[in-house]
Amino acid sequence: MSIPEFTRYAREAAAAIGATFEDLDGGRGYLWRVSRGGRSVLGGGGGVCAYPINSAVAYTISRDKSHTKSVLSAAGLPFIPGGLFFAHTLRVALRDHGREVADAVVFAEQLGLPVFCKPNFGSRGDFAEIITSTERLLDYASRMAPHHESFLVEPLIRAPEHRVLVMDGRAIFHSAKANPAVIGDGRTTVVDLLALHDASRLAAGVSPSMVAGHAPDYVPAEGERIALLGRRNLSAAGGIETASEEAPPSLAALAVSAVEALGLRIGAVDLFDLSSAADSTDPVVIEVNGNPGLRTLELAGRGDLIHAIWTSMYEECLS
Repeated sequence: MSIPEFTRYAREAAAAIGATFEDLDGGRGYLWRVSRGGRSVLGGGGGVCAYPINSAVAYTISRDKSHTKSVLSAAGLPFIPGGLFFAHTLRVALRDHGREVADAVVFAEQLGLPVFCKPNFGSRGDFAEIITSTERLLDYASRMAPHHESFLVEPLIRAPEHRVLVMDGRAIFHSAKANPAVIGDGRTTVVDLLALHDASRLAAGVSPSMVAGHAPDYVPAEGERIALLGRRNLSAAGGIETASEEAPPSLAALAVSAVEALGLRIGAVDLFDLSSAADSTDPVVIEVNGNPGLRTLELAGRGDLIHAIWTSMYEECLS
């Protein structure tokens, strides 16, 4: 069993600064302690925020996509609007009216179908889907109810998507995202290609992908690329078109403002560029991640930047 990437970063950073790394999770790597000179700091993978410089309040708010929208709104920053609804009736007495699945249907119809839905506390693109009809929305709520309590209904936006990594008020890395896809072989149907594509992701707890515009029994020609719309997360087999330490100024400015509004010191901001020329001049925040993965940096060969981030954090915490 491989250890989480955060665990590897922490262990390597600890060795680099002469600190002791202790795995407190029986070798599984989801909880650790780094110590030096009588000081120590805890960290972990999974649901634990791995970045000790982020406060618990800021991280917790960033996990709640609806709360994040409220913070961005209060700060006067552009973001994707949306409504929060609950997939089942547990704890219904603890919330205000207008948050049930039936209300989500009304909201989606007023917004204008198709819409985009995703779990309020979701990650890795799990259950992030384009919903094209009332029937599909009801099915969506039913499918996700065993996994997530609440979800967002948002307008469907088709635009270039970017991620900007921010640390201490400065944009330090930018990537442009690409849709995942399946490639035809001239023999296999779309539905079977999707099943093969999703096998490893389903085992990791990420919901199935969706394809639009093709019947399930359609057989793509050999080499034909069928884009999977709705999510571009690396965990959902999304790709990276470009990556650089230099973020376009408009994207960088909004990302820095969004991270600061939430009180984070390090965070990754996903943005759409709504400009007609696709020149990154009209960005809007999709969401803010207060515990950002760094696989994009690894794929770009920037292990040196990962190392610098983690060693600087531990030097600060243990000094």
